[in-house]
Amino acid sequence: MDYNAAIAYITEFIDYERSPDFSRQARLYNLNRITRLLELLGHPQERLRIVHIAGSKGKGSTAALIASILSCAGYKTGLFTSPHLITPRERCRIDGELISEADVARCIARMKAAIDEVSRLEFGRVSFFEIYTALAFCYFADKATDFAVVEVGLGGRLDATNVVNPVATVITPIGLEHTAILGETHAAIAAEKAEIIKPGCPLALAPQVAEAQAVFEKVAAERNAPIIAAKASSRVCHAPTEPIGQHFDAADYPGLFMPLLGEHQRVNAATAIAGIECLEQRGYAIPRENVYQGIAQVKWPGRMQVIQKSPIVLLDGAHSPDAMRLLCREIRRNFRYNRLIFVVSLMRDKAVKQVGEIVCQDADAVLVTEVSDNPRVMPAHDIQRAWQTVTVCPTPKEALETALALASSTDLICVTGSLYLVGEVLHVTCN
Repeated sequence: MDYNAAIAYITEFIDYERSPDFSRQARLYNLNRITRLLELLGHPQERLRIVHIAGSKGKGSTAALIASILSCAGYKTGLFTSPHLITPRERCRIDGELISEADVARCIARMKAAIDEVSRLEFGRVSFFEIYTALAFCYFADKATDFAVVEVGLGGRLDATNVVNPVATVITPIGLEHTAILGETHAAIAAEKAEIIKPGCPLALAPQVAEAQAVFEKVAAERNAPIIAAKASSRVCHAPTEPIGQHFDAADYPGLFMPLLGEHQRVNAATAIAGIECLEQRGYAIPRENVYQGIAQVKWPGRMQVIQKSPIVLLDGAHSPDAMRLLCREIRRNFRYNRLIFVVSLMRDKAVKQVGEIVCQDADAVLVTEVSDNPRVMPAHDIQRAWQTVTVCPTPKEALETALALASSTDLICVTGSLYLVGEVLHVTCN
């Protein structure tokens, strides 16, 4: 089996990330399939020291920050995240290097018989995400990583990653997301995500709304899991520096530099530091200089990422009203520009009316489009009907070209609404 055959095989299985009715398939979320699959594969997750990360906002950035710090401290560190922007190989990396095509093919060839066997059981076919989760565990175990930083895909309690016995857990800020599956209140969603908290395992906890905070404190106390709270940053330089980034303080680390922009990324950095303190509490040595180094060297594309400076072209995966509101605020804080032009694509399950109110209030022009080959995508004409005064462009490539034609050298173009859109634009601009 070569790489293309391996990817073709994986894509035969249901991909809830791209399914247009994934919220109605909540009954299919369970741990039976992944548990049996990992049993057949020899329990690779049990050979890993795992940092397990859940949350509504910032869990990918926080995972990338923790992995970067651990790599800088000399630990061989795996990182498992989702979704990917350009290639599925991004989901699984060691010390910043994507899994090779050869390793994907090797692991899937080894796993295929087990996947097929589990898919014939009464629990239903294995999912796309479950295959990638098992692939990551096998790959990290085969490569004898010192740590594996693992991001939850959706929720926590029934997420495929929640079969691990971690050395530390991390929960980033909670918001109202995937309410059809996780619940309609902060407390209900927090209860789902709190299920990654394990007995006696320290928890790094980002700042939370009071309703969610109460849930996490209750579950942690019941499970004798000590909480290390993320300490918010104090000193901030709002304007982007050269190279682009921000200087700030967090916890007991003054004078940090990070190449990621936005107040939310300072929260993520503080949460990552709390995660490192959890590991230190477990006896692992992470020198202070490596915390500074790891935060300064982190790479996490698609989050307030500047890919062009004249005009400024900014990419960000914001897709909820809260995230869009924060993105608009951070654009105003961090950049100087004349006109603001948005290029937007959304998935069908997003709050199109509320997102539109935020975008259109700040924008001088809005171009709406739709990502290709994604059944969850909202048709651009549906967005136009909801938002009224916007322009439809059939493809992301045409939308970006139109935005660049509209913009002067002093304008800012923001591509947002979906990480799938960000990935497609990155693919276009990188090729």
